[in-house]
Amino acid sequence: MSRAVASRYQPVLVALHWLIALMIVGLLCLGFFVLANMPNSDPAKLDILKLHMAGGMFVLALMTLRVTICFRSTRPATATTGSSLLDRLASIAHTSLYAIVFLMIATGFFTGFLISSAFAPNGKPLPGTFAVFPTFQAHAVLATLLAILIAGHICAALYHQIVLKDGLFRRMWFGKRIIVPAEN
Repeated sequence: MSRAVASRYQPVLVALHWLIALMIVGLLCLGFFVLANMPNSDPAKLDILKLHMAGGMFVLALMTLRVTICFRSTRPATATTGSSLLDRLASIAHTSLYAIVFLMIATGFFTGFLISSAFAPNGKPLPGTFAVFPTFQAHAVLATLLAILIAGHICAALYHQIVLKDGLFRRMWFGKRIIVPAEN
């Protein structure tokens, strides 16, 4: 029994991909460039943390929707480079992107829980550093790994588009979608 393949991802997956990408880049920038440089004694930090955590929960909802739709829809055949090593690395990278995003959300959630249960509601000040929480340490390491993976993902997409000239970007953009039976 052959399964069908599509020329492009369905429009909902395309929209989710780009919305999630923008949200994740925005949250990483907020974490690396705003929150990391803001002292925990700054009264505005808790408000920005709440915004950051709400964004993380929104990404969780979007990612859950994306994974659900992705597994239930017809997708394009896996893009190849002509190199089995690069193709294997691509598979590992895509799986890692999903895993790290979900782990980032989990570690962020638990760090937020620890902070809110120990400090904020009681009117106590935030700790001098969040590094006292192992969940925060994991969150920071995962954020760095995620930023590296995103940079690699962008480089790989550009490699496909510019060097291989295989039109990879078309697959993750809006346009006519053709579904055909896959070759065995």
